[in-house]
Amino acid sequence: MNKIIIAVLVSAFAVAQAGAADMYVGVNLGSAQIDSPGFNSSNSFAILGGHSFNENIAAEIAYTNFGSESGGGITSKSSSMSISGVGSFPLNEQFSVFAKLGFASTTLEILGRSDSKSDLTYGFGGQFNLDKQIGVRLGYDVYKIGSVSSVDQKVMSIGAVFKF
Repeated sequence: MNKIIIAVLVSAFAVAQAGAADMYVGVNLGSAQIDSPGFNSSNSFAILGGHSFNENIAAEIAYTNFGSESGGGITSKSSSMSISGVGSFPLNEQFSVFAKLGFASTTLEILGRSDSKSDLTYGFGGQFNLDKQIGVRLGYDVYKIGSVSSVDQKVMSIGAVFKF
């Protein structure tokens, strides 16, 4: 998985040189919660890259690590690779709201077994632009994890995006 992440980041950087004005990278830190009784929340992080086609439409790829969550004596770890379309609506020059819809491949490790699932993901949030290159995001995302008994992995995060 780490090799895939490195390859995606290197590719995003290489592509960024070709269309620099429309590219961005970012990082999110947050709290992840499995939508199943008894599980505690955990710290999550994400790295992302995107391409803005205009001020309203972008495409974004992301790697999200949901951390380790425990409940009922069981510990789980999960992560995701996703690609999403992002629709933004600027409210003024500095603040916009956004919604995301995409496809995620998630991995859930529980009781020594690894389980993968590919399904839709969605999210929404707001972004405050400090200047033309730096924005601060607050977001809420939902991923489907576990192919045997599908549950939601919900993430509330704050992050920064850097446009170049």
